[in-house]
Amino acid sequence: MSKLALLGGEPACKFDRRELWEPDRERELALCEQIIRERAFSDTGHPIALQFERNFKEKVAGTEYVLPQNNGTSTLLAAYFAVGIGPGDEIITPTYNWLCSFGPATLLGARPVFCDIDADTLCLDAADLPRRVSERTKAICVPHLFGAVCDMDPIMAFAREHDLKVVEDCSHSHGARYDGKLIGSIGDVGCFSMQGGTPGGKPVAAGEGGVVATNNRHYYERILALGHLNRYNIQQELTEEPLNRLTRAGWAMVKFRPTNLSLCIATVALSALEYRNRRVQENYDELLDLISDVACLQPIKEYPKAQNCGYYGSMRVIYRPDALSGLPAERFQEAVAAEGANLRGRTYDGYHITPPFDTGMAYYDDGRGPVSPSEGYVPQPRGDLPNAAKVIPNILALPTMIDPPEGYVEAFAAAIQKVEASHGDLL
Repeated sequence: MSKLALLGGEPACKFDRRELWEPDRERELALCEQIIRERAFSDTGHPIALQFERNFKEKVAGTEYVLPQNNGTSTLLAAYFAVGIGPGDEIITPTYNWLCSFGPATLLGARPVFCDIDADTLCLDAADLPRRVSERTKAICVPHLFGAVCDMDPIMAFAREHDLKVVEDCSHSHGARYDGKLIGSIGDVGCFSMQGGTPGGKPVAAGEGGVVATNNRHYYERILALGHLNRYNIQQELTEEPLNRLTRAGWAMVKFRPTNLSLCIATVALSALEYRNRRVQENYDELLDLISDVACLQPIKEYPKAQNCGYYGSMRVIYRPDALSGLPAERFQEAVAAEGANLRGRTYDGYHITPPFDTGMAYYDDGRGPVSPSEGYVPQPRGDLPNAAKVIPNILALPTMIDPPEGYVEAFAAAIQKVEASHGDLL
């Protein structure tokens, strides 16, 4: 084995570009040009917008109702509003998560309670839910993070036993399934982000956008009333009292609707989703096969009924420092990067040890707020979530690849193998 690049040797992976796949820019331009020529930027009844809703419902959400919105965060706020989250409530969510997944609930006055993660899957640990539930608990936020599908059967059983609502955050995992059902259709409301561009952004990317989905008519109408000012046909769609009073002039409480230009971009991304998901999985499987003898990297496990998919932000693996004589994850990552193969780090720390939730914070100048110490907020102890404490510092990521250059997957694997074989030089 040649000398490590970090110590002056030649890199094992020498590629200027690791992704050859390109979106259909001509179709993007053609659809956007149609909207521009027709000046239909906010026309929610435009054929492009309506067709996108139908396609997303069929291919991604699997629900009776879908509503596009201006970003994924607003879909989560809409979901919490729909299921009735309000001041004094608590929601349970895993500490390994992203702020936008549960943060909108705090804007409604609710308080997050963090649960542990499964050390092998990095998903919400359903076995920890009984320790987190209280008389104030109203919902569970279930993030299918980085394409990894949570174990929905025990989560849903616990939720029904305790009369809790389930909000699925599917922002990273478009097209994933559990027990044959599309994620987002299993809980009470499913939320999808469409941030960024393709490739590199969310699996269905719109620049900025999101979709909220549900099979519950009451929740659908609450979402309409919250954020769909002047949506086409809203006066006929919103039938419940007192919500329908808002629609006599086409009103809603706020406006979360997306622009049709975003839906043009999302339409093109959605049309290629199946191909991209399939190719990413094939390249992931090939890479895992090539590094199957690398003892220091443990691929995350998949629940028996889960079909992980989407993989926004790369596929997570668990680094085992004990397999390399205690070499820290950061040092291993640095050495592999020097070889030309980037292993991204853990991305998120546990939120129970992250500001403002590790100390509490007033949302308002007078000291009020759902996580304000003056209103009784008590941070969870740092040792309260043992799986997260053990695993999170050692999370690394393998890249998502749709159509990589010939030889790139093999070179990436060789870079990892080279560092493992010569790790003694780094100690």
